[in-house]
Amino acid sequence: MTLLIKEKDVVNLLDYKEIYDSIVNAFLLFENKLALNLERSRISFGGATLTFQAAAMENYIGYKTFIAGNLLTFIYDTSGNLLSIIESDRLSQVRTAVVPIIASDYIYGNYSSMGVIGLGKYGLAIIEVLSELKKGIRIYAYTPSEERRKRAISILSEERISVEVKDSIKKVCEESEVITTITKAKDPFLKLEYVNYKRKHINAMGSNIPEKIEIYPEVIKASSLVVVEDMEQTLKESGELVIAKKMGMLDQNKIVTLSSVISRKISIPKDGITIFKSVGIGLEDLAVGKLIYEKALRKGLGTEIEVRGIWYRELGKK
Repeated sequence: MTLLIKEKDVVNLLDYKEIYDSIVNAFLLFENKLALNLERSRISFGGATLTFQAAAMENYIGYKTFIAGNLLTFIYDTSGNLLSIIESDRLSQVRTAVVPIIASDYIYGNYSSMGVIGLGKYGLAIIEVLSELKKGIRIYAYTPSEERRKRAISILSEERISVEVKDSIKKVCEESEVITTITKAKDPFLKLEYVNYKRKHINAMGSNIPEKIEIYPEVIKASSLVVVEDMEQTLKESGELVIAKKMGMLDQNKIVTLSSVISRKISIPKDGITIFKSVGIGLEDLAVGKLIYEKALRKGLGTEIEVRGIWYRELGKK
């Protein structure tokens, strides 16, 4: 039988620290070639785009698909049994929120302030998760949208999360040790003059297609280290790295994987600008989907359904 886990059950099963640990474990497996990540693929037709990203780890193989805001995760075992179908909107928000916190912890180390640029649902999720995992941290935020600013302040006030909303990106950068960008920007907005301090870390989360870019290439050029989730996928998808390479501002020798950083195989510079360029990968989705599935089994949540993709002449033999 296949366990269908609906959004309401996913929300009840979410534990930010467990998700943090599950993603860290997945990257450790990845570094030791005990997990696989498949580069994302997309197909567009009639104005809609279907995205597919898959991975494998331990005894699981799975993938996430999304189209027009509809996100689903499918979990199989290595015998080919479909174990679970998971509605994955909130799951994806939290997964996206946890990853830059992991990156900041392993790349920057101890930090007491983070700026979040972008206050859509993913920016809000980052603030929510950050306030829980980093108790007492100072959070600064910016959005150019007055409507989003008001909505974010209302939601975060209801959740009793303290955030100081600034009126410019520059002011957020001045106050923050770590900066996280999570926008749909097609044109860069994070300038070198905003982050050109003795030490600053940037999590660039918004761009996962070459046509989107948040960081000016001068920032890429000035950085001492660029960390990515999957080398080949990021070099193809990151607008920041694509344009920096075209302009001769990308030194690929300073690009390393997050798995090598988490495994402590990389010496992290203690000065200058460090960047985590995230595009989001299937391995992260599988790690969190696996966690949710196993928790649902233990807690008796979800609905069992029969899903059998078996050739009709074989059905009578089963």
